[in-house]
Amino acid sequence: MRHKLIGLSLALAILCTGPLAGCRESEPIRATVRIGPTVAEFQVEVAQTADQQRDGLSDRDELATGTGMLFQFGSRSEQQVWMAGMSMPLDIAWIADNKVVAIDTLTPCTDTDQNACPRWTSPSPVDSLLEVSAHSLATVIPGMAVDVEELP
Repeated sequence: MRHKLIGLSLALAILCTGPLAGCRESEPIRATVRIGPTVAEFQVEVAQTADQQRDGLSDRDELATGTGMLFQFGSRSEQQVWMAGMSMPLDIAWIADNKVVAIDTLTPCTDTDQNACPRWTSPSPVDSLLEVSAHSLATVIPGMAVDVEELP
């Protein structure tokens, strides 16, 4: 998924440019995301760099059940996503202050030109976004707590 990120943390981009910065570009950071006490749990890749956040899950033919991608923006701001280069629908959870703000199901757009694809805008400022297979968030409702645990 190609993402236009408004308010992306420049500090993260600067920290990941030096040879000793410790960024694991080739080895994505993984985390467990839990929604509600027992509603949903996902093993996710964490999109850290501007490139990872822009590309998201684009150019993947499938997404295993219980997996996805987490985008953390550093501060609350309006965010916008599009599905350029995607062949499968996704559910997204807009998240602010560790709570689900809203859920959207995004339809695929196989065109690689992001301007030719529909866009979705967060309903309010958010600080995170979770992408998973379509219908995986069917039992999640706004207001549910979100817990993220980075894996070693």
